[in-house]
Amino acid sequence: MNIIDRYLVRNFVLGIIPVLLLLLVLFSLLALANELEDVGQGSFRQIDALVVVVLTAPKRIIELLPVTILLGGLMGLGAMANHQELIAARVAGMSKRRLARPVVMLAVFLALLVVLSQSFLVPFAERQAAEIRARALEQADFGVDGRAQFWARSGDQFVQISDVVFNQELSGVEIYRTDSKGRLTEIVRAHHARTLGDRRWELEDVRVTKLGEGPGAEQFLATLEWPALLTEEQTEVLMLPVEALSPRDLSRTISYLSANQLDTHYHRVVFWQQISALLTLVGMALLSLPLLIGSTREVPASQRIIIGGVIGISFYLVQQLTGHLATLFQLNPAATILAPAIVLLTVTVLAQYWERTG
Repeated sequence: MNIIDRYLVRNFVLGIIPVLLLLLVLFSLLALANELEDVGQGSFRQIDALVVVVLTAPKRIIELLPVTILLGGLMGLGAMANHQELIAARVAGMSKRRLARPVVMLAVFLALLVVLSQSFLVPFAERQAAEIRARALEQADFGVDGRAQFWARSGDQFVQISDVVFNQELSGVEIYRTDSKGRLTEIVRAHHARTLGDRRWELEDVRVTKLGEGPGAEQFLATLEWPALLTEEQTEVLMLPVEALSPRDLSRTISYLSANQLDTHYHRVVFWQQISALLTLVGMALLSLPLLIGSTREVPASQRIIIGGVIGISFYLVQQLTGHLATLFQLNPAATILAPAIVLLTVTVLAQYWERTG
């Protein structure tokens, strides 16, 4: 990387940092206002709300990064355009493709950081936030993300879990056992279940209902050991919102649900949204160059920045819309969610090769 490349990257990063901080503070304040609504419930205090907002910041940064990289790039490179430095670089013989090279390298580096964050930092931070809320509120509204109860299957047994609280404790557990013909033979209901670490659960406040040809027989037990229907890793994954799962955990969860003939649509939507975000990062970074390269006498750089901002925010809204459409109408997640990112990336790449417009 030569001096010009480093200068471009430096200006790009200097433009990204203030935009990211501004958006992060704004959206964090909105998140804090939402968390403050729970202050006073259980032992949840204002300091707990603040800690939760800080812990969920990495996920928030990743969500904001595509728009941030466009706005920041326009701000950073816009300063170069105002001083005619981009035009000077073109006059010196640098093509659009050559100017785009350091921008692509920076975008790829940021994409790698996003992958690492999604794989390690975000799940860890979200798990800590979930434990703080669950411990303080003495309830768990994180394990199934407030949308629906979790269902799983293992052989002839089906398990429904209402909530997951901290320390791998399950709440509202119902186990349904069937015979070889698929007929229901036993129902086990427990208020709580604890994982014992050796593929066993300890069920508490248990009601066992055995079904046969005659009336069902019920038995009430204080505790009951049961073979674990989920591994410890799967139980930990339940504590997180689906959106906070790492790509690896999402892939494993999708495989597990598919093997048990359970619905995987929303998990696949979130998985492809994570993949789409990486392509969008590169596309948004490249979009800043075609918007800024050219004579600032015809269109001022400030006006181009405004145009780019409108395009970036509009694209962000389109991406959010495709995710909701894919979920509501059961559309193919890969095709629906990747389409806008692929179109953006294709247009921006072609713009770098269209020299006559530069």
